[in-house]
Parts: sequence; C-alpha cells; structure tokens
Amino acid sequence: MSVLTVCTTCNDGQGQRLLEAVENEALARDLPLAIRGQACLAACKQSCTAALQGAGKHSYLFGQLAPDEVSVNALLDVATQHAEPGDGLLAWSRRPACLKTGLLARLPPL
Repeated sequence: MSVLTVCTTCNDGQGQRLLEAVENEALARDLPLAIRGQACLAACKQSCTAALQGAGKHSYLFGQLAPDEVSVNALLDVATQHAEPGDGLLAWSRRPACLKTGLLARLPPL
C-alpha cells in the first residue's frame, strides 16, 4: 500500500489547500489511495511539498508544488503508479514534468 502525504503547513496555508484539492480530486475519480496531511515535511524552502511512501517501496519527496490542477493531477498520477505492484520505482518517462523538476529526494526501500 502506498501513502501520499502532503505538508499542511507549507507556504502560509497553500499546503493545506493542496491537500484538500488532492483529496477532493481523488474522491471525484473514485481512486482508492491513502492520502494524509502532515504538519511540516522539513523542506520549507521548496514548498509546497508532498511525499510518497510504501512498505518495500522507494520513497519520494517532491517540492515546488502549487495547489493547482497541474500539481494535483501529477500527484495523483504518481501515487497511482507507486501503488502498483513492485518496488515503487517511478519511471522517469512516466513522471509528470512538474515532478521531474520538483524531485527533492528518492530513498531506496528498506
């Protein structure tokens, strides 16, 4: 199972708005994704930020996101990819452009 975590304290409320937009769009698409908010992902200079994690999967931290349609769609696309069977490695060619330039970290599975 993959979890998408969105920083709720990023950029004076922008992170909370991003979280709400992601949650609303996931509901509208009827996507069975685990989505949660977290106060501070400690990448404040790169806000807004979001992380993808899953047991036995690569973990990702993305930054430079906005509470807009582009970022929302990008996060939901990669969260869906990350939830697929396997190690969670997100192929560069399948990653939306804003998550190629906004990648802050990729950590290997434990």
